[in-house]
Amino acid sequence: MINRYFSDDNLTRVKKHFDFLLEIIKNSFGEFEFSIRENKFNIYYKGNSISLVSFSDRDRDMYKIEINSKFFKETLADNPKLFTKCKEIRNKCRITLSSKELHTFLQIKHLNQFARKVAIENYKEEITLEHSLITDNTNKENFIFIDRQVDVKDRENKQRYIDLLALEQIQGNEYKFVVCEVKLGKNGELKDKVANQLERYITLIEDDFEIYKKCYEKQYLQKKELGLFDKPDFKSIVIKKPVEGLIIVGGYSGIAKPQIESLKNNHPDLKIKHFTYDMNRATDY
Repeated sequence: MINRYFSDDNLTRVKKHFDFLLEIIKNSFGEFEFSIRENKFNIYYKGNSISLVSFSDRDRDMYKIEINSKFFKETLADNPKLFTKCKEIRNKCRITLSSKELHTFLQIKHLNQFARKVAIENYKEEITLEHSLITDNTNKENFIFIDRQVDVKDRENKQRYIDLLALEQIQGNEYKFVVCEVKLGKNGELKDKVANQLERYITLIEDDFEIYKKCYEKQYLQKKELGLFDKPDFKSIVIKKPVEGLIIVGGYSGIAKPQIESLKNNHPDLKIKHFTYDMNRATDY
């Protein structure tokens, strides 16, 4: 079961207590991502969660924020005066704070410090590619990256994660799912394995299509209501079949091209997009 949207009550709380944060996210043009989970949300930077925010069921004015210790320790936010309490468990700092403390704690200066820590401590080239794809495709009408790290269970009940889940416009406010696997051109997994994996993910969504449809139609509606994007203009969308797949390959043309050609020979219907840093294709200003 996938329920990546807020209850009506928690949606109201987000609009009331996190209006400042939504403005920061929107004005970052994709640098910071706001990802809705089941009655909680992540703030991502370069594919790393720099805050997982959970709602208290007992007190509507209280929240919990979980941050990797590597990103939190020795920042300006690491100050007992800014929150009610903080408990470190393994490599996570679990911070409890009230709605009145949120604005100061999650201010842009602190988010930028968390982001710098990510760049130093946890840089991963493939995840950075995912981040760039999301950033450069914000506010597009025909193609929307709606979610990342989407957990699905395969037939052996093993947890798997789709890199990026997108919505591609069919016509008007009608969209279809596009399951995206992101690989660097130098990745040795850019072979039959990734094609088979993509096919499995497509099948899993097709098998539970109505559940995914409901989830992401509602998530789109809530993100639109929260003002997280201007485009598309549609207040709501309708998701229809088919479910399609796409392999997105980044850079390393000399290594990537032979692997892509081999993939296409073995899987002629497979859709692949290869992004390069070819100077001849750069935009001149």
